[in-house]
Amino acid sequence: MTFDDLLTAQEVADYLGLHLVTVRDMLRTGKLPGRKVGREWRTLRSELDAWLRQPEPVGDEDAAP
Repeated sequence: MTFDDLLTAQEVADYLGLHLVTVRDMLRTGKLPGRKVGREWRTLRSELDAWLRQPEPVGDEDAAP
């Protein structure tokens, strides 16, 4: 692992094309993989990529009608 493999919440937001507040909320609630290091969230790129490869759950309450 290198430091290039460790993403900040802002880098995750940029990578996913989401707002930083949305990413922080998803990290806080466990919807995105990550860990809090001090006061900042960090995510391993490999964990984020694995999360992206997972099939979307059927009946997801956040899904649009």
